[in-house]
Amino acid sequence: MKHAKNITLALAAFLTATLAGIGAEQGKPVSVSETVRALVSERCMDCHDDATSKGDFSLESLGDSVTDVTAIWWLRALEQIERGTMPPPKKKQPAADERQAVVLALESTLASFSESKPVRETAVLRRLNRTEYRRTLEDLLHLDLSRRDPTTEFPDDNRSHGFASDGGKLVTSSYLMRHYLTAAKDVVGRAVHFEPQPETRTWSLSAPFEKTAGGHRHSEREWYAKTLREPQPYQTLEYRRGALPLEDLREGVAMSGWYSFRILAEAKFRYADMDPKKMFGSGSLVDPSQPLRLEMTLSTLVGVDPANKDAVRDALIGSFGEETTLGDRSIAIWDVPDDVPTWLECRVWLEAGQFPRFAFPNGPTDSNNRITGFVKENKYTLLDKKQLAAYEQANLSGDWGHLIFFETPRIRIHKVEVKGPLNEQWPPASHRAIFGDTPYASAKADEVLRAFAERAWRRPVAAADVEPILKLVRSAEKTATDAGAPPEQAAQSAITQGVRAVLCAPEFLYREERAAQLDGREIASRLSYFLWSSLPDDKLMARAAAGDLIKPEVRRNEAERMLADGRADTFVREFLDGWLGMRKLGSMKPQGGGFNVYYDDHLEPAMRTESRLFFKRLLQTNGPIADFLDSDYTFVNRALAKHYGIDWQAAEPSLGKPVEGLTRDDLQPDGAGDSPSQGFVQVKLIDKRRGGLLGQASVLTLTANGVDTSPIIRGIWLLENILGAPPSPPPPNVPVIEPDIRGATTLRQRLEKHRENAACAGCHRQIDPPGFALESFDAIGRWRGHYNPVNNTALPVDPSGDFNGHEFRDVIGFKEALLQRQPQFARSLVEKLLIHALGRELTAADRPAIRRIVEQAATNGYRLRDLVLLCCESDRITRK
Repeated sequence: MKHAKNITLALAAFLTATLAGIGAEQGKPVSVSETVRALVSERCMDCHDDATSKGDFSLESLGDSVTDVTAIWWLRALEQIERGTMPPPKKKQPAADERQAVVLALESTLASFSESKPVRETAVLRRLNRTEYRRTLEDLLHLDLSRRDPTTEFPDDNRSHGFASDGGKLVTSSYLMRHYLTAAKDVVGRAVHFEPQPETRTWSLSAPFEKTAGGHRHSEREWYAKTLREPQPYQTLEYRRGALPLEDLREGVAMSGWYSFRILAEAKFRYADMDPKKMFGSGSLVDPSQPLRLEMTLSTLVGVDPANKDAVRDALIGSFGEETTLGDRSIAIWDVPDDVPTWLECRVWLEAGQFPRFAFPNGPTDSNNRITGFVKENKYTLLDKKQLAAYEQANLSGDWGHLIFFETPRIRIHKVEVKGPLNEQWPPASHRAIFGDTPYASAKADEVLRAFAERAWRRPVAAADVEPILKLVRSAEKTATDAGAPPEQAAQSAITQGVRAVLCAPEFLYREERAAQLDGREIASRLSYFLWSSLPDDKLMARAAAGDLIKPEVRRNEAERMLADGRADTFVREFLDGWLGMRKLGSMKPQGGGFNVYYDDHLEPAMRTESRLFFKRLLQTNGPIADFLDSDYTFVNRALAKHYGIDWQAAEPSLGKPVEGLTRDDLQPDGAGDSPSQGFVQVKLIDKRRGGLLGQASVLTLTANGVDTSPIIRGIWLLENILGAPPSPPPPNVPVIEPDIRGATTLRQRLEKHRENAACAGCHRQIDPPGFALESFDAIGRWRGHYNPVNNTALPVDPSGDFNGHEFRDVIGFKEALLQRQPQFARSLVEKLLIHALGRELTAADRPAIRRIVEQAATNGYRLRDLVLLCCESDRITRK
């Protein structure tokens, strides 16, 4: 505990010393050019002089110079002139070359002023965010931490512009420091293995695998044990709710590692008579054209109070009504062959204490007892005479036992074989990443600490840098020896504490950039955390050590190599989470019976996968960013095709076929299993309403509130994330737009009333048209022509509008308007990329570099990979 306190105090001292003196610094005033002053005088003063000050914005009071006080207002004026929103569309407009000249002149002035400020204003000490912390540990220690994420209890990272990368927002608290200590202890405990190589065990398990739960499985056990008096040949998964645990392994595996699984299973009665017309509700949800699927998830009783029966039950079979989701909990999914017991295999990583559970994700639902009620009500037609006699003689109690006699879709699991841990070498890679290939001895403490710290801290490490940690190790070793521990054991325990201290040091937890011009290793970290959310690899560090990364062409080549690496998948996820807000998908889940399909068809993970595939393909093939605005293709699985009204029968033959830029695992998200039926295919879109991001259900769902849509929310999202032109916050005391519970007026009519308020009209002129263009999509992205009925009145949707002089009838016409704004979209995308890469707010000093990137990208048709590589080539990557 003493050592933990010392580490915490050291981190606090480091932060205090580093942050001291960082604050706003004055720049040198820079005169505004005559070109800018002339346009302002001629085109702007009618509305923005001191007397009128429309929108509470006066250009007259700004004077003729950019200063600390006026810079933010001159920047606001530049943005409005550049975007073409000022002067307003109905006013006389400057010629295109005149507007461009003013933009360049004012941009140069603002950049000069910004560059005149002391560099430390933008020198922010940047903490690793949660993703970066976990990914860095995984690559540093060669561990898979996804099964038990050490950051689960960390507080959420603050975000800026959607990204958890802004050093000014990534604050540190005593609460987080305590979790750093806990996480380091946990992860080092998983990585370090001084013990002898564990024995590989084999478990050969037979039914029943789950021995304690009630319901149908209890009836099945009782039927074989007490009625038939014979061994149970299999155990049945009959519903999509609830999991089947391997109770012989309920305490979990003793040692973390790789384990192989072989499951002997078969699908039964896929084509059974499940006529939904005879069933309460919307049917069984079973699609007989699809193979039945078996899913494996992991659970644990570690930390569960044995006296808490509900908690134990939840860990074993899931909470009441829990449905598998084919989401992040899935370890493996298989398409199960019909009627022939078949061995299904996988190799997965299990943490100590974890055990497997099996589920039936596309099985029937017994909601409202629709299955048990169905079979009882239709027993005379579903059973022949012999079956009916046996059923009536069985005298079954309750509803659960009835399914034994009936044919409903189900999966039978006959046997399960587990083998592990499978250690091909010992000590494992995680241990050797710290100690190398030779046994550890006390005399090697300094060597081990320096070598490990150099990789963990991402810079050269001198003996003096690790001296405090070495003292900690020697002290802990002496204490253990004095307490009677054998010398070897004392040395191993002490160095383990030293390794934890390296991971709790500020040099690991933070990315420090010491000077205005970054050195090679700092540039390497910029690139690796941008594209991998992890530390630089040996090749990148070798380039850094050689001084090569200062060269733009070298940075480009390294970025090309890094994007071809599987670790770049983290960039796809992280960038989409920040840029589009994809992390919000599912945060406000759709509510109400009208959205049951969202859950029944597992649409949420399908939506997320479509957008990731779309982005990754463009990134890997250097596709045009215009495809984000409109495209004639997308990626769907069976459920999403149904959601979009796409003919799946025509698309299905493409299952398993390669797509340029994507891997088999990208297109077939089945984990360690094999489930071709739930794969994704690239489809050509006949319906032009669906092309691009604005037709993707992920975007349309995350911009709704789970109940209904709002053109305001969607309009603001589009302005900020697609055009990079977020509207100003609403003025204070503006009344809320109340819903019409009578169903007599549309939201468009209420917003027109709202815009009569002069304080609201300017922003809503920009917000409302994009929002209304998307109103034909409901809260989960389905196409609609009318709103939901209110008091038996279904008002029609009107998706037409006028967007800065471009009139459109629907989303197709609106996308045509967006395609005319490709340079603005490209600029917005570059700004998002740089915010993510630099870990700070952009300033006016960045604008010339952004302009150069956009202009260079224009020569090749604004392509996504070009934009990313140009950002890496830019000198912005090499400077604070």
